Amino acid sequence: MSPKILTIAAGAAAAVWLSYTPAQAQSPLPGGGTARAGGSGVVQARYVAPTTRYAHGVLGDAIEAGGLAVRDASGKSHVFMLPEDSVFEDITPRLADLDGDGGAEVIVVRSYLTRGSALAVFGMRGGEFVRIAETAPIGRSARWLNPAAIADFTGDGRLEVAIVKTPHIGGTLEFWRLTGGKLSRIAGLSGFSNHVIGSRELGLAAVGDVDGNGIADLVLPAADRRALVAVSLAGGRARELGREALPAPVVGRVSVSGQNASAILAGGRRTSVTFGDLRG
Repeated sequence: MSPKILTIAAGAAAAVWLSYTPAQAQSPLPGGGTARAGGSGVVQARYVAPTTRYAHGVLGDAIEAGGLAVRDASGKSHVFMLPEDSVFEDITPRLADLDGDGGAEVIVVRSYLTRGSALAVFGMRGGEFVRIAETAPIGRSARWLNPAAIADFTGDGRLEVAIVKTPHIGGTLEFWRLTGGKLSRIAGLSGFSNHVIGSRELGLAAVGDVDGNGIADLVLPAADRRALVAVSLAGGRARELGREALPAPVVGRVSVSGQNASAILAGGRRTSVTFGDLRG
């Protein structure tokens, strides 16, 4: 028997025909996780429809996701299937209320087979699950970005998404905000990484108030992963607060408590650093 063809919305006013059976469309991404949130928007999200159509393997295997399955606050399930030109090159979606309406949006990494990765935001609009906004892709195949954190980095009460573009080749840290249905770049700094190529660990960054001003800061590795760097976006201006050298490259999860940060280094040892006297 030939597979059934599903017609699944691929945008606010578009549809795409894809050769997935209903079972394939709901099959979870191997090793993927499920994100959960409260509120009136999306309350659960996971990647589905495993595919090998993008031979990049930055996350350690050749399997990416062709779809995004969510459940909204009313209990209704939705599946968004990508066209054949792209995949979700990620492990677990992120849920956060980016527009302040009381309901979470879904923040994902969408990678185009010929143009590389883009940051994309999906969510509920008029009872339908749609793509809300997306940045331009990096511009070349096999060029990836990794979200670092989501927090109010400016101190104005709105959330920003911090990402590192091309974290393996001189990465650029960028801060993006969802405003009026569009993603706007707030600021950026060059010379960072938050991923080891081929690794499944995506947590090489952490949020904390390093300088004690009541506003979230971001701590992540420098481009060579041999230093931890604290970055502030207070007032909308990105600046480095401090940098502490490490005896080996960061390979695992970063954590922050006040001026203290720690990370797992090559060899499996966790090492701690202190960002000096940054508090006024």
